[in-house]
Amino acid sequence: MIIKKPWGEIRAYALNQTCTVKLLEVEPNQETSTHYHHLRDDMWVILDEGLEVRIGDRVYYPHERDEFVIPAEQTHQIRSLGGKGRVLEINFGFTTEDDVMRVSDRYGREMEEGLEI
Repeated sequence: MIIKKPWGEIRAYALNQTCTVKLLEVEPNQETSTHYHHLRDDMWVILDEGLEVRIGDRVYYPHERDEFVIPAEQTHQIRSLGGKGRVLEINFGFTTEDDVMRVSDRYGREMEEGLEI
């Protein structure tokens, strides 16, 4: 929700909802695993340019302040194309690191590990 004010605007991302807010920092030339969650939706607000964002089969090269909503069960990944990149992540629903279902991972972590439901 965007609320216009005489001095600018307010962007409300989670209004009266249960959520978790995180700041993701992706180191230069690094990437998250391609993964999904069963128990939550994610919203990303891009803070730095120079990132590649994959959501399902789509690839984006976002600009600062671009926003993405990733529903539960949808694969997603963030990759740095050179410099450190920051993303504000807002999780809607039950948030636990056990709910990370990896599809691919360059660091050798187990695939499809996490929450048993």
